[in-house]
Amino acid sequence: MLLGRLNRVETNPSGYFAVHLHLSDLQRQNKQAHFLDIAARSFSGLLDNHEATLFPLSNADMVLVCRNVPVDDVDPVVDKVRALFNEDPLTSIDEGGFEDGLSSWYDLSVSEDFAAFFHIATDLSMGADRRRDEEEKNRKAAQERDGNPLGPMNLAAINQKLQGAQVADLINQQTCLQVGAGGDGKVLFHENFISMAELKKRIAPEVNLFASPWLFQYLTETLDRRILVTLAEHDFDELGEVISINLNLSTILSRDFQTFHKAVGDNTSKVVVEINILDIFSDMNSYEYARDTLQERGYQVLVDGLSPTSLQYFEPAILQSDFVKISWGTEFESDDDDSRVNELREVVATTGKDSVILARVDTEKAVKWGLGIGVSRFQGFFIDKLVEVIRSGKKH
Repeated sequence: MLLGRLNRVETNPSGYFAVHLHLSDLQRQNKQAHFLDIAARSFSGLLDNHEATLFPLSNADMVLVCRNVPVDDVDPVVDKVRALFNEDPLTSIDEGGFEDGLSSWYDLSVSEDFAAFFHIATDLSMGADRRRDEEEKNRKAAQERDGNPLGPMNLAAINQKLQGAQVADLINQQTCLQVGAGGDGKVLFHENFISMAELKKRIAPEVNLFASPWLFQYLTETLDRRILVTLAEHDFDELGEVISINLNLSTILSRDFQTFHKAVGDNTSKVVVEINILDIFSDMNSYEYARDTLQERGYQVLVDGLSPTSLQYFEPAILQSDFVKISWGTEFESDDDDSRVNELREVVATTGKDSVILARVDTEKAVKWGLGIGVSRFQGFFIDKLVEVIRSGKKH
């Protein structure tokens, strides 16, 4: 479409210019689809009021083609996108202000600029073709490795099979540990979750359950019910330590959860209910109702699925949960930017140091980093090993 537009512009290029936003050069964690969607929506006012077209490209770049649009109307929108990714090195400008990695501007009425940009657009198109071929190759390889993709045709059969499947032996636990200043640890809760790899072997070895996120989401609602039924068989009066379960909002508001609640009885303080942030933002009203109902009954509510990058866009404290879980990311390992550390310190301060959990902790470095910004609660494979060592020491 971009190449077609340029071919038409070439016949009468007067008043045309193009802005190429190099978003493909953003750090990987900043190129997530929802961030790019926000960037694209930043141009909506400009597109509605001027003769301008935005071309979001498959490599994450964006190209804005304008005709007779004042540059002063475009600059603020580009600056808005720059502010959206302000912590990414791509958005920085040198002191002289002449080098800008985020955007390149082309006056298409100037033959040299037009030729240069047409060459770039052709390269981008060829690159898209190569990626498409590579993606198709990877898709076929994944299908051979993981099985046929989950689709409407096999969804009903798998869902039916899941409803009658035994899952008790597939439930694993991962400990959330509170680490003290002296290195001692106290168990906060044990998260109960099902091994999806083992579940796949049991109910659908020939199907790639993860091929469609939306269809898989439907399956997780059935999976929620199976977990609730299994956990309801526990004697919560005898439960020595707190457990957590990750549930869809629809499950929390269902009769299945009411049945589970009856089994829990007066022991609601022993259960933490985890809700994914994407589920929350898809229906804030349902989240607020579910949160208030759970907390009134004595459950603790945990917001799961937060990433360091997502913290740029909202303040976790507004969700009024008992805990928020932030995943340790590779960006922390190479991050020397004090502003990000200060941002996380502020999140810990506003949310409450006893509420923030650093998850996916695989190294001692992650624990030390978390302790350095005021976090004392951790979860991940390294924590599992640490718990084993602590328990082993107690046995001896």
